[in-house]
Amino acid sequence: MNITRTFFYYERNRKQQAKILAFNMLFLPVIFWLFLILIPKSNPFYNEFLYYAKYIVVVSELALLSLVAWLLTHPAKFYIKLTNSEFSSFHPTFKEWTFSVNPQDIIEIEHSTDIGSNASLILVKMSNGSSVLLSPNYPYKRSELYDALRLVNPNIKTPKNTWLFPYKK
Repeated sequence: MNITRTFFYYERNRKQQAKILAFNMLFLPVIFWLFLILIPKSNPFYNEFLYYAKYIVVVSELALLSLVAWLLTHPAKFYIKLTNSEFSSFHPTFKEWTFSVNPQDIIEIEHSTDIGSNASLILVKMSNGSSVLLSPNYPYKRSELYDALRLVNPNIKTPKNTWLFPYKK
C-alpha cells in the first residue's frame, strides 16, 4: 500500500491579500500625516506639496479600494504542494506558474534574474530536458521547500542561497 505523504504545503488566497491591502489603506493616511508633520509649514513648497499630496492619497485609496473589492469578488488561491509522488503549483493569474510534476524527475532548481526584464525566475529543471517555472512572488519559505524536495529526492541540486537571484543573460 502506497501512502501519500505531504512534505510541504503553502497556500495564499485572495482574501488574505485583500486584508493586507485594507491595512495599507489605513496606513496610507498615517504616512501622509507624518509627512505633514515633518515638513515645516515655512517651507516654500509646503502648500504645493499639500495640494498634490491630497490628490495622490485620494487616488491611491480609491485604487486600493478597487483592488480590495476585486480580490474579494474573485476568490482564488495560490498553492504549492509537495508529496512523495507530486510537486505541484497553482497560480490563479499566471498559468506559466501552474504545473504538476513527479519530484523524482527533478534534477535542479535554479534561481536567476533576467537582465532584459529584471524579473526573478525560479526554474525547475526536469530529467527529460524540460523545465517549469515556480512563482517567486509569494512569501513561502524556499529553504523549507528545498529541504523537503531533497527529502523526497536527494539528487536534486538546489541553490545555496535561497534569496540570491544572480543575473543571467
